[in-house]
Amino acid sequence: MDHLSLFWVNPSRDKHLKAIETDFFQRVYRSLKDGTLELPPIPDVVLKLQRVCYVQTSTVKDVSTLLLDDATLTAAVIRAANSAIFSPRTNRPCHDINMAVSRLGIQRVLGIATAHAIQTLKTSSPFSEECNALLKKSATSSREFASTMALLCQKVKKYDDTQCELEVEKALLIGLLADIGIYSAVNAFQHYTDEGNYLDFDIASHVFYSVSKEASRFILKSWGFDLDFIEVSTNRRIRREVDDVTYLNLATMANHLLLFRANDDAIDDHDVEITLAGAEALYELSNLNDADFRLQLNGIINNCGF
Repeated sequence: MDHLSLFWVNPSRDKHLKAIETDFFQRVYRSLKDGTLELPPIPDVVLKLQRVCYVQTSTVKDVSTLLLDDATLTAAVIRAANSAIFSPRTNRPCHDINMAVSRLGIQRVLGIATAHAIQTLKTSSPFSEECNALLKKSATSSREFASTMALLCQKVKKYDDTQCELEVEKALLIGLLADIGIYSAVNAFQHYTDEGNYLDFDIASHVFYSVSKEASRFILKSWGFDLDFIEVSTNRRIRREVDDVTYLNLATMANHLLLFRANDDAIDDHDVEITLAGAEALYELSNLNDADFRLQLNGIINNCGF
């Protein structure tokens, strides 16, 4: 299932069992339980943003000043502020970082900066050829998954008469960060091999499958992201049942839609709970031809600074 960004579907049972019996699996598993898993090495600017954004007295100027230390992130935030996804209700162009932060809001800027940093890490990692190829594939499929979540969110809101509170831009960011744990798992494998240990990469990749959900939960919680991000990354509802459609519902719908469009046999074992609005959205997107579907996905992701 190379077209899916989340490692929700376990590989074959035999390979899975072999993977969890390895010393490498035990090492990563212990680091998760001990809270010592190495976090992705995001830029200092983003780390400072994380600290600033969770201080109640922080201002737009505080965030803008930090961003000015990183021209790439500044450009990404300004592009996002000018996109139809993040600023759908304004036609006034934004050329200033202070205006961009004010328009987006401090928490949304943090999400954009973190997602941008992770995408950059995945496409320029200093690991082995096999590890780099896996991370690049993850970056590509994450963008596809995220844009599918955002597209579904747009359609659900169009068909929902009950003032659906889901935000398209948040759905996009949740999708981009959902498999964030894969980077730390690959990083741990690189350290493992650098120490002179050997493990077949095929078996190691199954360890990645096995630990990626918990690693994603650990990273997102460490960085202060809310339960919407964590529920999607683990594919597990944490809060009590709610009547309204949630971001986890959107994620399972996006997963289902990608399975359907790829003619993946795994769709037979994939259940999805949807509302009437969700059913309408899935029906519309399922009936698009490939060219039109890709055009809509690309229109979302290409206009948001990613």
